[in-house]
Amino acid sequence: MGNCESFFFGPEPDVVNGANGQITKGKRVQTQYTIAEGGDGRWYCGTVARLYTNNRCKIKYDDGDTWTGNAMEVYSLDGPPPGGAGVPMGMPVAPPVVQAMVVKTAVQLPPMPPSQPADSPETTCPVCQSNKMDMVLQCGHRLCGNCTKDIVGRNCQCPVCRVEITQVIRVYN
Repeated sequence: MGNCESFFFGPEPDVVNGANGQITKGKRVQTQYTIAEGGDGRWYCGTVARLYTNNRCKIKYDDGDTWTGNAMEVYSLDGPPPGGAGVPMGMPVAPPVVQAMVVKTAVQLPPMPPSQPADSPETTCPVCQSNKMDMVLQCGHRLCGNCTKDIVGRNCQCPVCRVEITQVIRVYN
């Protein structure tokens, strides 16, 4: 039996033209899930799984998702960064849509009331496992205020998914 994908889409070319140079099968790349298309503005890394003759490619992302689209929207990780040297790879280009308190490691969080003990195991902070979750991070994970203060002060990464913390929003229980 032959490759079904080759039957439908023709032979696979050796290279296609990406946004910052040529792309080959197996190359490490990134694409942006733009806010305009309903995304979060972040860049996601993956590996080119297949090339198509109409300058399209299929990417298998590190999180297991796949995408097929125009190769001109794909940036090679070993080429020049998108948007010039001022935009770091892996960071959003557009500002977030939701207005919230922006947290930087050098910026202190505003004073927060002390965390309250949770009244059921389902509503406890995943870090301390005792307080109510009254803070939410931009990734959607919730923590108690005490743990949020500690984490932002140490490494500024979500303890659940390890994404850099850029926003913290107070949730009122």
